[in-house]
Amino acid sequence: MSKRQGKRICVDARFYGTGSGLARYTRELLEHLAKLRTPHIFIVLLLEEDVPAFKRSGLPFEVLPTTIRHYTFREQLGLSGQLERAGLDLVHFTNFNYPIRYRKPFVVTVHDVTLLEYSGRSRLSRLKMHPMRLVVRKGIAHSKAVITISEYQRRLVARKFRTPQDRIKVIYEAAEDRYRPLSPAAKIAFRRQHGLDRPFLMYAGEWREHKNLIRLFRAFKKLRERRDVELVLVGKRDPAFPIIPETIRRLGLERDVRLTGFVDYEDLPKYYASADAFVFPSLTEGFGLPPLEAMASGTPVTSSDAQPMPEILGTAAHFFNPRNTAEMAGALERVLTDRRLRTSLRRRGLAQAKRYSWKRMARETLAVYESVLD
Repeated sequence: MSKRQGKRICVDARFYGTGSGLARYTRELLEHLAKLRTPHIFIVLLLEEDVPAFKRSGLPFEVLPTTIRHYTFREQLGLSGQLERAGLDLVHFTNFNYPIRYRKPFVVTVHDVTLLEYSGRSRLSRLKMHPMRLVVRKGIAHSKAVITISEYQRRLVARKFRTPQDRIKVIYEAAEDRYRPLSPAAKIAFRRQHGLDRPFLMYAGEWREHKNLIRLFRAFKKLRERRDVELVLVGKRDPAFPIIPETIRRLGLERDVRLTGFVDYEDLPKYYASADAFVFPSLTEGFGLPPLEAMASGTPVTSSDAQPMPEILGTAAHFFNPRNTAEMAGALERVLTDRRLRTSLRRRGLAQAKRYSWKRMARETLAVYESVLD
């Protein structure tokens, strides 16, 4: 295909206004595609309510507004027709859900198929897994190419869905530029502002079964018996997981575990950079962005050794077995108290975070589009 032959490429950005990891992925992709020299015309599929915010971003792309949300019957019944009428050469579904009746060329990003094994605690959420698995299987089978965000996920997709690995392209995510170290004075000011007067460990992420928070609380209780330290969980509270606050109460940790709830855009990087250490106990991930954000912030990281964390974090984290609470507690204590280890983790973490780039992600994604259109 001649580089002068521009094509109409649609990016599914219906997560744009959600504040989720998928929203961040899509926003970074669009922002960096706009900086690349390409003859293609990009069309952005957006929920109508997100169109004004997108237009304020100033990105030079066409908008295809829709009222059809993710994970709905309307997505399966009506979205394919809307896309077909738009005269598109290629669609990038930035998550696995797509209208299974759509038969024109498309690319799909599969962030994390392991999440299909962690369906949530309600009967309804478990029932939803059956159609979701069907959509994933159809999307992988019918797409022109599959993008995953780690080598570990590529192997899982290939094995679970009997897909040749050469159809799957690994394109890594990255920490945003806003995550960077703070000066000592700025750290002190932030900690005073939020009443963080003890050394604190930080966790950022959702409340989900695979995040392994119950074991983290048990490990933290062991640590708390030896050290005067606080655990700060940053992120939106989830009423579907009452076991989180219940476990904190049962272990007698109400004064030692802080649940911040939703943290605004400006404060989140400051939490990362002000923490004495960041802990990530997950049993599995698609990529595992929070510990990389902590590394970019100059904060020592201790992490589960479950895949893909060693792949993503390399030698820049202090690892532990996420199913062994005694080992986890020991890792937390060592990262808090071993000055030489902390200095080494900071240095290696900053270097590791720089290995990833949203600019490279966009460039490699564009290369996937062009290979398919060719």
